[in-house]
Amino acid sequence: MTAPAEHRRDDDEHPLAPFYRAWGYRTWSRLGTLWIASGRFSVVSVPCSRPVAATRPEVERLLEETGRLAAQFPSASRPGVERSGYWVRDRGYGNASLQRQVRQHVVRHRARCVVRPVGWGELAAQGQGVLQDAFARQPGPWPADRGAWEACCRGADAIPRLAATGCFVDGILAAFLVSWVSGRECHVLMYHRSPRFDDVRPSHKLIADFTSRTIRRDDVEAVTLGRDLIPALGAVGDFKRHAGYRPEPTPVAAVIAPRWRGLLTHPWSRGALRGLHRLAGRRAGPLGNIDVLDVAAITRLPPGHGRH
Repeated sequence: MTAPAEHRRDDDEHPLAPFYRAWGYRTWSRLGTLWIASGRFSVVSVPCSRPVAATRPEVERLLEETGRLAAQFPSASRPGVERSGYWVRDRGYGNASLQRQVRQHVVRHRARCVVRPVGWGELAAQGQGVLQDAFARQPGPWPADRGAWEACCRGADAIPRLAATGCFVDGILAAFLVSWVSGRECHVLMYHRSPRFDDVRPSHKLIADFTSRTIRRDDVEAVTLGRDLIPALGAVGDFKRHAGYRPEPTPVAAVIAPRWRGLLTHPWSRGALRGLHRLAGRRAGPLGNIDVLDVAAITRLPPGHGRH
């Protein structure tokens, strides 16, 4: 069982909102959680493993406020589809928990890879190079210039229980992750690596050492690397399993804005859009996440008491 969300009024700003805004995301603090823009048309909840208790009218109001077409989130009422969330709950986690190939890389490169907590000031000074390397291949919101990155780290330093951990290869920062402890759960919010160091697999060492230390903390009962998104990226899930994280069934819901729901969730419309997506391939743009429509078509949330 996951820990309950912290109690706060619906209009209170979520503790993580300033951090994600500094990264370049639009944010909304609603329904006891944080929502961030995902692409041009969707919002997703953060942390992505924490169930959201919401009725359909409440999510529809969120979409109306944000001007977005779709919302994706793990639901406390078990509608939609099951995806895997990735967790470690065993305080005995260690090298024996890793699958063979990951364990071999961790052992082989342990002399060159050093994992330790990184202060936000140190990350401000050394993390920009990692991000430049990482986002050269993977576009997305990020603090692209040094001033924005330093401001992001200053803001992060003010958020309770938000921390960074880095893997240094021959003394150079090669990968880092950002984690947040809420209740007795530790959520890894993001991790980035520089491909220049892929020969020594710094991500393997980073995740293994961070998890081993964190799960033994007195204030932590579970560590999560998040959940499969829609559509699921198989290679990402494989990496998490190989790093010793156990997949746990996680119900995921999707809601489409009311004015578009009937059209976009109709079987004929979804079939036509899927065919267009196959023809367009990588040029599909906003059609690239057709799977969300399939989930929205079967999502059954509590009806609530009307939209207003």
